[in-house]
Amino acid sequence: MKELRWGIMNKNYHSRLLRLSKTFDTVIEVLKNSEVDKKYENKWWIWLLVSPIRDLSQVKNIKEKADNGLTSKLVIALLPFISPIVGWSGAYWGYDLDVILSTAIAVGIGILFTILLYFPKMLTFDSGHFHTGAYKKFRSQEYELFRSALLDDKDDFFFQGLYDYIGSMIQGDKELDDFYQRLDERLERFTTQEKRILETKVSVLQDRLTRQNKDFEDLVNEYEEIIKLFKETNEELIQGTDYVIHLIKDINTLLFRVHNNVFTTKDLNIISGFTLFEQREEGLFKLEDVGTTGATPKVINPDSPIHKNWSVVRVLHSAFNSPIIDNPYENHTVISIKLKMDMHNTKTWIYNFHFDSNDQKVTQLLVNNDIIESREIYRLIHALCLLSLDTIQNSKEADRNEQS
Repeated sequence: MKELRWGIMNKNYHSRLLRLSKTFDTVIEVLKNSEVDKKYENKWWIWLLVSPIRDLSQVKNIKEKADNGLTSKLVIALLPFISPIVGWSGAYWGYDLDVILSTAIAVGIGILFTILLYFPKMLTFDSGHFHTGAYKKFRSQEYELFRSALLDDKDDFFFQGLYDYIGSMIQGDKELDDFYQRLDERLERFTTQEKRILETKVSVLQDRLTRQNKDFEDLVNEYEEIIKLFKETNEELIQGTDYVIHLIKDINTLLFRVHNNVFTTKDLNIISGFTLFEQREEGLFKLEDVGTTGATPKVINPDSPIHKNWSVVRVLHSAFNSPIIDNPYENHTVISIKLKMDMHNTKTWIYNFHFDSNDQKVTQLLVNNDIIESREIYRLIHALCLLSLDTIQNSKEADRNEQS
């Protein structure tokens, strides 16, 4: 839009001002330099009559002009002066004319020539005889137009000055446009650079925010896992507490059965189903089988290839109360412990827990050590077995006493 505006100004108005300057500046100069407009505004006719004298005053060397041939300007300037001489000479040479009359007629003819020849020049700007008073009187409309439009009070208006001023404005406008263009380019480079810097900062902040979000998510996930683990642990503790409470109740029941002399080896199933073997010369003799399928043989030969991998056989070679865990078939677990039943190591029992592998109660009490150490459970079983052995021996001694 600026380039279009500047192009129109340069093409239309500025060139038109140059034409106006060439056409009117001379006219304006003539009008401004015409001092007679002020001093002899209404005496233009005097200026007309003395015009030939003004022309003669401008001829520096009449002889030089004559040698080169009389010019039209010189001839025109001399005509008013020649005519009186011609009238006087006519009377002098015998023409029947009065000298004064002939001279007056000649002077009148000279004045007429002066009016006819110099009057148009008084209304012509570049004639050298222009008179503002005559121009104002005989061409008043043009004069008023020039005066109101072109003659300022300071006498300094010319189209050349306006042309130069507009030219400087156009040049300044172009320079301003160039300045704006350079400024726009610098602003664009600055904006682009700032944009890159901001994009980099935003990218860094986004990465940092992403990492923080990830760290926060990881922290939340970790917290949720901890809460989940805590809840599971709490649930396991609650469940384990229930298991211990039930175990204590079962132990209390057994203690009352012991007190009431009705406690037997069959009451040893407080944890799970079990089998109870005693080590004898002929092998492992089964004393009790409660809560199982009953498929275990009555006597197990430790030297038999069929039985050598059974936990009840393998535990014979382990320390007392050191369990052997076995999975004889899918989803079934057998835990065997060897128990010392007297002070002289003459009697050894083997207690075998039989339970499903997914039984949480038995697993926590005998394997995981989550609620109570499994070693304590084994010691409890050992103690109950000793009580049962005492009950058996007391019962046998009572029977013998009755028979005797």
